[in-house]
Amino acid sequence: MPLSLAEPRPESGPLLDLHEGIRACGRWPEHFALVNCATGEAVRGRCKATNLCRYCARLYAVETAEMVLLDAMEDAPTVYCCLTSRDFLTRPEVHRHLQAVRRAGRALWPALRWFVSVEFTQAGRLHVNLLVKGVPLEELGSFSETVRRVWCSRTDARAIAQCIKPISEVGGIVKYVALHFLKESQAPRSGWRGHRTSQTRDYLVRPASVMRGEARSALRLKRLLWRGVPGELAALELEVREAQTWILRGVNPSSVKFGPGKSETAAPPARESTGARSLVGAVAFDKLAAAPEGVS
Repeated sequence: MPLSLAEPRPESGPLLDLHEGIRACGRWPEHFALVNCATGEAVRGRCKATNLCRYCARLYAVETAEMVLLDAMEDAPTVYCCLTSRDFLTRPEVHRHLQAVRRAGRALWPALRWFVSVEFTQAGRLHVNLLVKGVPLEELGSFSETVRRVWCSRTDARAIAQCIKPISEVGGIVKYVALHFLKESQAPRSGWRGHRTSQTRDYLVRPASVMRGEARSALRLKRLLWRGVPGELAALELEVREAQTWILRGVNPSSVKFGPGKSETAAPPARESTGARSLVGAVAFDKLAAAPEGVS
């Protein structure tokens, strides 16, 4: 069956703002493609290196925002915190300081748990955003005092500079926290390593792998609806797509033309080599549900 490795199809009207100007992972090897076993459709995958690839960083942020929002619809956070410091903290240092804050907090609020998103100032300092569950709003004053006391005792921070307030509008604050690091001015410096989002083990209502899968399905459905596909037909198309299997295949780049409407026969699939297997492990292709525009 011929393979067509096509560029994303142009959409009529404005692009979704989160994808504008970035339409594919630039780090995906040109001699590999994800191939639909049922249709022969071939697409690029994702490197998933969110600190190196703008495209993968954006998609990861969109998926994370959707995951946290779906979680909040079942178990909403009650408190938002933005913690700052004049120190140039590393991600491991932030983790240790937050562990100390959480230990002190759980002594008073055993159900305390949170989602963490870090961002960077123009000077390169880390700021920490927290979505907090398990703290009753009537005890916000005590919680705020505890957080400020522990955080400021461990870092070069002023208590007045820490923002701790109740969440009144869940959807807006969730999107702000999960998507805020997409701003170019708050991207990590070159070579920075670390997770820009994380959560305590008991924050999500279901395991993160399950919630992220639900978020991807919800986003795929939203994309279909945004393109004008009727609701019932969109749900049916999503069901069919998610039942399909995608495999990693080797292709000859010189025999594949990129572009809308192009359908060229690619070279026979290359034998799976050690390099191919290592790439498969790196991108976890068996968990990628690639869409025609390379969005998983």
